[in-house]
Amino acid sequence: MDEGPPSAPGPLRVVQPPKPLTVGELNRTVKASLEERFPVLLWVEGEIAEAKVFASGHVYFVLKDDREEARLSCVMWKGKAQQSRAKLVKGERVQLKGRPSLHAPQGQYQFIADSAVQAGAGAAAAALAALKERLAAEGLFAPERKRRLPRFPRTIGVVTSASGAAFGDICSTVHGRWPARIVLAPTLVQGPEAPAQIVKALVALQRVRGLHVVIIGRGGGASEDLAAFNDERVARAIAACRVPVVSAVGHEIDHTVADLVADVRASTPTKAAEMCTPKFSEERERLDLIRHRLGNALRLKTRSLSLSLKRMQPRDPQRRLNDARQRLDDLARRAEDVLRARVRAHGDALARAEKALAGSHPQARLATDAATLEGLARRLGPAVPRSTERSAQRVTDLDGRLRRAVARKLDVQKQRLGLAAGRLDALSPVAILARGYGVVLHDGRAMTDARAAQPGDAITVRLHDGELDARVEAVRPT
Repeated sequence: MDEGPPSAPGPLRVVQPPKPLTVGELNRTVKASLEERFPVLLWVEGEIAEAKVFASGHVYFVLKDDREEARLSCVMWKGKAQQSRAKLVKGERVQLKGRPSLHAPQGQYQFIADSAVQAGAGAAAAALAALKERLAAEGLFAPERKRRLPRFPRTIGVVTSASGAAFGDICSTVHGRWPARIVLAPTLVQGPEAPAQIVKALVALQRVRGLHVVIIGRGGGASEDLAAFNDERVARAIAACRVPVVSAVGHEIDHTVADLVADVRASTPTKAAEMCTPKFSEERERLDLIRHRLGNALRLKTRSLSLSLKRMQPRDPQRRLNDARQRLDDLARRAEDVLRARVRAHGDALARAEKALAGSHPQARLATDAATLEGLARRLGPAVPRSTERSAQRVTDLDGRLRRAVARKLDVQKQRLGLAAGRLDALSPVAILARGYGVVLHDGRAMTDARAAQPGDAITVRLHDGELDARVEAVRPT
């Protein structure tokens, strides 16, 4: 068939290639796509072929798969590496939990590990860690919910195997320390049926009357034998128990969920029995010491009360009245003696003043001056008549002035003496009684407060010239 003449060629079109990506853009795009593809953490297992810890604390290692000869670059940051339960060393087979990513600057595909456990136990360890996190979030591990063990338990419940050594250790320890009753709720402590039996035994024990504390556990074992005590059902049964629970799993290295939920953890069943019971001999010694101290304190208190009672015993009223009278007479006599002494002292002072004044009396001075003048006159003869007259006049003036000064001084001293005698007389108890006052005596003591007596009490009123016996009809304090 003829195709006809060829058509005329059209204009040529140049196709422009798309704009290329930079290496960094491509790496970032792949990184974003990879991380979007795996939004959740996943587990990967393999053997560590190479491992290196940098100065920063981050661990870079290579995980290999011998079956397919595949390798995976991995990194675990410092904080996660310190919390890792598996050793990140060459030859260790581990399970890693994390997500795949791409190190954009170098375009290196790698796995960022969040946690690591030994292979074979990885799934179980992850489940156990998740269980612990969930129970901790519910507050079952909180210290504030832990209860104190009873100090003197009368009944101790035990949840363990009847054929194991743990129950025998608990019985021998308790009976050697304290006379408590032990109730066993036998159960399996390992195997798939153990958790349900442990829960059933714990519930049955709580129906025992007088139960004070429960010991739950076993006599040691390998880590894989502790699965029953890491069961969630057992943990919640322990948390719901109405009495304190002591966990005695007997494994020094691992802490089971039962250890974390229980009120107290013991390293062994024997240690749990010791923690639940006091030592009888020590308690007896402590009680003997307390009894001795109480006896001494009681004897001292009895002696003190006996002395107080003797001091408080009532005396003969007449004898007490006579004692009060004698004390009042003694006070009056002492007051009179004080007054006499003061009057005597003032009299002596006045006598000394009078004697001093007598030496300065004008007559004595005039006689002295006259004798002196006569002696001068005899020596001088008739030549000094005027001088004699002037001296006589001067003596007369001095005599007048002296007499007036002495009179004023005597008046002042007499006035002071009168005031002192008046004050002494006012302070005298006898003078106070003489002015119509009296002293009220109650139980031999002078009363100053009406509230010191009660209606019906016998009182005595001491007057100046006698005493009155009376009885209180009413008390009206002002």
